[in-house]
Amino acid sequence: MRNGGVPARMVVTLCSTLLLAACRTDQAARELLTERAQLTREIAGYRALDDVMQRGIVQHPNEIMLSVTDTLMRTLLQASLPISVPIPGDVRVDLQSINLAFAGNVARVTLGGTATRTAFPRASATLELHGGIAEFRTDSTHTLTARIRLDRADLRTPTGVPNALGATALSILQNIVDRALPQITSSLPGVFIPVRVDRALTLPGFGPKGALAVNPAAASLTITASRIIAFQHRLTVVLRVDRGPLISVAASTPDGPR
Repeated sequence: MRNGGVPARMVVTLCSTLLLAACRTDQAARELLTERAQLTREIAGYRALDDVMQRGIVQHPNEIMLSVTDTLMRTLLQASLPISVPIPGDVRVDLQSINLAFAGNVARVTLGGTATRTAFPRASATLELHGGIAEFRTDSTHTLTARIRLDRADLRTPTGVPNALGATALSILQNIVDRALPQITSSLPGVFIPVRVDRALTLPGFGPKGALAVNPAAASLTITASRIIAFQHRLTVVLRVDRGPLISVAASTPDGPR
């Protein structure tokens, strides 16, 4: 069959060539964006280390240190798996494993799994997602939390039906996963570190019997993560705790305030 005098096979070949060229362009852009994200994280990590070398890890009387081993962190992360994330393009990302490494003062994370076209469930490619742990803060439940931020997705040797995914199909699937990386990142569960930090200070009162009576008092606590150090198989989080003004709280009885 011909299309305007051009053999159909030639049309298919031309379309495949143009598609591969577009995929290579996307690949080059992806490499640049990935490198930028990784360097940004590493530069911040080295600056934090330099600051520690110059001023010490604890730099204010209101700061405290929390230390978590990489083994515990890996166990906490692994407990959230497996997870499945549907993304545009009729593709499903399934994640079953996670690896954690501290290097360059960055808590690096690698998630392993598969990317599958849902219309062809046996045609899948192995997938690795690379990123780091970031955004340490205390949430409304007084728990120290963090998020996994992904920088890169790598699809490799297809699995399942032999030759079901050729080079062109794998490139298209890679492009789909790359574009959905923000969605996959937002679908990852948060990292909950088993440390509870109170958000308020409460002092009990005493009296009213006797010569002196003091009402209870309370003060709010503002807690921020000042520095994160990922070094020698440990993640050290430096928290700064700032206390607000003490406010007297009227004591109460079953019959009301007294």
